[in-house]
Amino acid sequence: MKLFKDLTGNYPDVIVTYFNFEKYVQNHPDSKSGLFIGYNSQFNEEFLSQTLEADESRLFFNGEQPCAYTNPDINIGNASTDLENKFTDIYTICPCTADWANEIYNNGEEKFKPILFPIDKSNLISNFDKKYDAIFYGSVCGQDHVEAINAISKFNHKFLTLGVNHWHPNEKLVNVSGIGNLITDVNIHTFEKWKILSQTKVVPIYNQLYLHDNHIQNIKKYDNWEKNRAWSHLNEKRAPQLKPRVTEAALFKMLMLVKRDPWNLIEYWYNPNEDFIYFDSNDELEELIYETTHNWENYQHIVENAYKKAVDNYTTEPILKRIITQVRKR
Repeated sequence: MKLFKDLTGNYPDVIVTYFNFEKYVQNHPDSKSGLFIGYNSQFNEEFLSQTLEADESRLFFNGEQPCAYTNPDINIGNASTDLENKFTDIYTICPCTADWANEIYNNGEEKFKPILFPIDKSNLISNFDKKYDAIFYGSVCGQDHVEAINAISKFNHKFLTLGVNHWHPNEKLVNVSGIGNLITDVNIHTFEKWKILSQTKVVPIYNQLYLHDNHIQNIKKYDNWEKNRAWSHLNEKRAPQLKPRVTEAALFKMLMLVKRDPWNLIEYWYNPNEDFIYFDSNDELEELIYETTHNWENYQHIVENAYKKAVDNYTTEPILKRIITQVRKR
């Protein structure tokens, strides 16, 4: 298999940078397939024709959905849906969009397939010295995040972010006063972040995309947009999104406390009460953090279940094996 990677559209220090597919593609003798990592719009037909023969399989790792459809340039979303049929297989982090694109554009065939962001086993950590109770990391995108940060702040916590200037919440936030003072680490390297994750017991997870009004206007530009289950709650200005946090939590042995939502996409990969725990309102979160961190031994089996499942199935090598064994032919 051949690998083609263009990360110029990404931040230099993101999970995609450390997939390490390069280590494994050479072990797979399928010379008739090419795996492409980047943004779909970066790989134009001229480039593709120079890299692979027309009858060869072209596979694309799509980490941009469903965000691609919020872009004001409709060509970005059309490229993400692969309307030009450049690729034979597309692996997407959005199961809802996979179902929609297969039904609307591919006659029900499984061209789009759900996948998680992987982490290479070589980047895992063997020592899990749990110094911290709870963590929030990322941008503050909505009221959920404010309430999660306020909850973890009552414990020995970590709050990692690129910086306040990267926060673009989709609504007016309440109880946000002083939240900046709760930040513990700013713009740290991914490997340093992963070390902190391995030292933390629990993480609240919101597998949601917090939409702005202009995002919703852009989504509605697409034909049959309303048939994509991802957009079933646009009136609430939210959509599902599976970020790397799920993989990171499992592989760095944090207990996943997951906010239940209308989609619950995490259940494509993990089982409730076996691999993670749901909570239904942010009011429950503080109590749940207290219970799980003060009785950690009662919940470690859940952490271990998720860890084993992730190591066996959602690290780079098994993900690549799945991609190769399911290749569709032109």
